[in-house]
Amino acid sequence: MQLNRPERIRTAVTACTAALLGTSANASAQAGKVDSSLLIYSEVNRVQAAEGVVDFKKTVNERRSYGLRLVLDALTGASPNGATPSTHVQTFTGASGSTGYTAPANEIPLDDTFTDKRLALDGTLVESLDRVTVVNAGGHFSIEHDYSSVGLSGGVSRDFNRRNTTLSLRGSYNHDTVSPIGGAPAPFGTMPPPTNNGGEGDGEGEGEGGGSGPGEGKNVGDVAVGLSQVIDRETIFQFDYSYGRSSGYLNDPYKLLSLVQNESDAEPGEPLAYLYESRPDARSRQSLFSEVRRYIAGGTVDVSYRYYWDDWGIRSNTVDFLSHLPIRGGRALEPHVRWYRQSAADFYTRYLVDGASIPSYASADARLAGFDAWTAGLKLSFTMNEFDVLSVGAEYYTQLGERGPPAIGILQNYDLFPKLDVFMLRVGFTHGF
Repeated sequence: MQLNRPERIRTAVTACTAALLGTSANASAQAGKVDSSLLIYSEVNRVQAAEGVVDFKKTVNERRSYGLRLVLDALTGASPNGATPSTHVQTFTGASGSTGYTAPANEIPLDDTFTDKRLALDGTLVESLDRVTVVNAGGHFSIEHDYSSVGLSGGVSRDFNRRNTTLSLRGSYNHDTVSPIGGAPAPFGTMPPPTNNGGEGDGEGEGEGGGSGPGEGKNVGDVAVGLSQVIDRETIFQFDYSYGRSSGYLNDPYKLLSLVQNESDAEPGEPLAYLYESRPDARSRQSLFSEVRRYIAGGTVDVSYRYYWDDWGIRSNTVDFLSHLPIRGGRALEPHVRWYRQSAADFYTRYLVDGASIPSYASADARLAGFDAWTAGLKLSFTMNEFDVLSVGAEYYTQLGERGPPAIGILQNYDLFPKLDVFMLRVGFTHGF
């Protein structure tokens, strides 16, 4: 381990990083590269998605490079709307009251009108100011039928200590516009009864356009500082701190809360009405991230840990393990394991009880609940020639929610946070030139 030989260390680091990414060190020196991939995402009995990505990177000269990224995805299937099960068939409508969908008795209500398409485009320009200082600037644009986002990003990094230490500063700002079908519902507004003049098409993602007004705005800003340190010829350590703040319209306009009968009513736990959720109009987020990458016998091992917290009361821990293992014939295996645990937001609740005071904020969105999740996967890559790499990978994700306090009445008979299983298949192709 000789830290006084920076060139040899940088060579090892380049090989380490290239092995981790599934490319060769020669490919990283090529003038350009196109990464393309297709992801098939499937929740059991719920959402199905397909996403195509094309990532183009071009080195103009020793000082400048740029990149373009195009993403196209489509989602369909059934998504939980936040309401509780009932012993009766339940009917749900959009904000305008037109007929939407029904949920069978004794089942978690799912919005089976859920469908969406998204187009996203990102561009990045990277410029070396000198041998140790690099700046970058980028732009982002994405659009869905009821959601759009436009943003800018930038950053600077500088090497120290014979280029064995790198400090970085990054930032981004996005302005999003939410245009729900039928308009944005009022927080804790009651879902209107069905009408006969609207027809179907008020479910989440249904129809050709968003609401009739200008939409609701949301601003999202993020900043991060990072440290990357070469420990020895085979080891890199990275540490990041990030802070973000969102403000504006942060509700999900398609999520509901069941207002259920209380213990003294005839049918405790049965829904009386459905209210739209209410979230705070601001959110501050912070996270700490650390990662160690180790080059071992031609391959790499990557272990990372992330701790996240925000002022909504959510705390999460993430441990991620990824290894790149070369095998014969220019092939490589990449096993991957990830564990995630999240606590619930302060205002998360599975339902509201009739007669009790309505809180300032409440949501039954499962993404704000407490849960544990595991991901396990394996990717196989093939180096076809000096320029081309093909990869095929599959992953399995499972999520188990916290049970929370005992439910009331008929709700004791249901699993209010059923297990979620997801299967993912990704095919990728990299071409260097």
